Amino acid sequence: MLDASYYSLIERAQDGRFVAWVPDLPGISITGDTEEEVIHALSQTVRQCVREMIIEGKPVPKARLIDELPCGCTEHQVRRLLLIIG
Repeated sequence: MLDASYYSLIERAQDGRFVAWVPDLPGISITGDTEEEVIHALSQTVRQCVREMIIEGKPVPKARLIDELPCGCTEHQVRRLLLIIG
């Protein structure tokens, strides 16, 4: 079993919706009306993405430390997602 733990960045857009993404997994972003909705959808999407990488034999990106994330992270709300893929 693989435990993967990535940081996600969450911000509130000008229209009031929430946007979340995982810098270590390019191409994954989620928008939603509530922060809870975005976190739930992001967790499911990331879990599926990592599972597909494993099944396809692709390397799973290593999670970076918070200080290694892209510049400007202090402007966003940062959360850590723990994904357990079985």
